[in-house]
Amino acid sequence: MPNLRFAPAADRASAPTAAGVDDVPFEPLVRGLRIRRGGPRTPLPLLPVIAIAAGIGIAYVNQTAHVTTATYEATHLASQQQQLVAADSQLSAELARLESSERIIAAAQDMGMRPAGKWAFVAAAPHNVITSPPAEQLTGSDTGSTLQQLVGALDGAFGGSGSGR
Repeated sequence: MPNLRFAPAADRASAPTAAGVDDVPFEPLVRGLRIRRGGPRTPLPLLPVIAIAAGIGIAYVNQTAHVTTATYEATHLASQQQQLVAADSQLSAELARLESSERIIAAAQDMGMRPAGKWAFVAAAPHNVITSPPAEQLTGSDTGSTLQQLVGALDGAFGGSGSGR
């Protein structure tokens, strides 16, 4: 059990009692303390510095947000490009398979077609669409320019004489 001690009666008499506390004069330690109301005040010359610092902070956050958005879009576009490249290669392989002559022959035979026993060729004779102009038009004195020669060639090709219209 702990050892309890009580103060002697003489010590109790010198200790202030509740009635004796009112008799003790109160003297504040600091005299002339001025109390301000309304919170701390910022000196007026610091306001532009604070505004500039806030503007720089807002610009930094804005720029960081734009960089993050651009990075996200670039990543999204890169993954989309990879998907499109994979789809392109898959479609190219499918197209090559569908264009193969073996598949076309097999599909034709499934429809009841059979290879021809004899090949036939048609020989086409070349036909001039635009004929050269007559010699008298080329040797005339008024056919000095290339444009006039072209007009003459076109006129002769379409059968017009130029004056009979």
